[in-house]
Order: sequence, then structure tokens, then C-alpha cells
Amino acid sequence: MLLVKIDAHTTQAELLRLSEQSLRRDLLQNSPLNLRFFLRYLILFMLFPGMVFGFKAGMGITLCFCAVLVGILFWGSEAASALAVYSWLGAGGMVLLAVTCGVFRKAWQERTLRRSFRPATPGLRYAQRAPQNYPLRWRGADTEGYLAAKLVLQVPQRGIYAVLLTLRNYAGSQLVTQGKQGTSLVYAGGGKGADFNALALYRLEPGLHELVWAVPAGSSAPQAEVSLLNPPA
Repeated sequence: MLLVKIDAHTTQAELLRLSEQSLRRDLLQNSPLNLRFFLRYLILFMLFPGMVFGFKAGMGITLCFCAVLVGILFWGSEAASALAVYSWLGAGGMVLLAVTCGVFRKAWQERTLRRSFRPATPGLRYAQRAPQNYPLRWRGADTEGYLAAKLVLQVPQRGIYAVLLTLRNYAGSQLVTQGKQGTSLVYAGGGKGADFNALALYRLEPGLHELVWAVPAGSSAPQAEVSLLNPPA
């Protein structure tokens, strides 16, 4: 059930505020600011800093360290073993700091990209200006293992456009809105025996734009319809 009411009378200021709220929510969920999400990184890299190079390399580095530590303990050098442990934990702290900065930088860059307006794409055809319950067809996606549905939208002026995608009798739970620039996903979900709805806000420059959605190819392709909730006057 959608918690947001958007229609032709919704102002651009209201859409901008809703878009910023969605982007702020995503930043909090997908960055180190989400402590519950990032706790696994804390444990992983503090105890196994070699994992930053991948699982196999990380396991190899960890086994080598354990072998060295056992050797030091075997020779009875407690001071050297303590230094080795502290050095290992220090390396883990440095790796964790680097990973934290990298993840936060990536999340911030994605937020910046989603806040920018998407330029029009020349050469597109069969555009819709104000689709309402417009049926879509699923085809093979560029990403292997997915089916994609596309809509070419004609935008008369620069602004934020609210697009509602409805999947009928869709038993899955995954939907991908392809193309990050200018895109914020406000809501996506459904219930058992109910339609799956996805509300996305697009910041678009005047012209033609191709909007693409994808679902896993393993499930049966659901009937899909798309509507522009705030059609231009």
C-alpha cells in the first residue's frame, strides 16, 4: 500500500522534498552510518584484515599469521607474540578505516549522482507523454539473468516526475530501477495476493528519456503497467 499521494496537483517543491527524504534514507541504510549493517565489516576486517584482498587471499594471509604466531609461542617469546597480535589488530583497524572511508565515499557519490538531473537521450522513438496504466513488455536485459521492461517518456520541461510501476500477480520481491542518475526509489513492495508497486521519482531534463526496470528472469514475467502520476499540463 502506497503511503504517498501524488497527482497532477503535487508541486515540484513537494516532490523535491520527498526525493531528498528517499535519498537520505538510502544513504543512512547503505553507508557506515547504518551501524547494524556495518557491524559485520567491523568484525570481519578487525579480525581478518587480509579479507580486503578477497576470500582466498584473506584466508591465506590469516593462516600464515596463525602459523607465525604459533611458532612464536612455541619458542616461548610472549613479548613477540603480544607485539604480533597488536600489529595484526592495528592492521585490521587501518583496513577498517580505509574500507569505511571507501564505502562512505561511494555512497555519497551515488547520492550526488541521483540528485543530478538526467539529460535527454537523442534518437529515441515511440515516446509516451503522459502514460496511464500503460502496458509494458518484458525482454532480455543487458544484465544476464534479468528481464527488462522499458518506457520512453517525453518530458516537455525540466522537473521531477513521479512514475508508478505496477506488477500484477508478481510473487517475487526484487525490482531494479536501472540508471542511477536522477533516480530515487521512494517505495517498492507488495503483499501476498496483492500487486507489487514501485514508486520512483526521476529528475529529468526536457526531451526523451528511456526508463528501464528489471526483474530476475527465474520468475515468470508479471504483467506490468506504468503510470505517470504528475503528467504535465
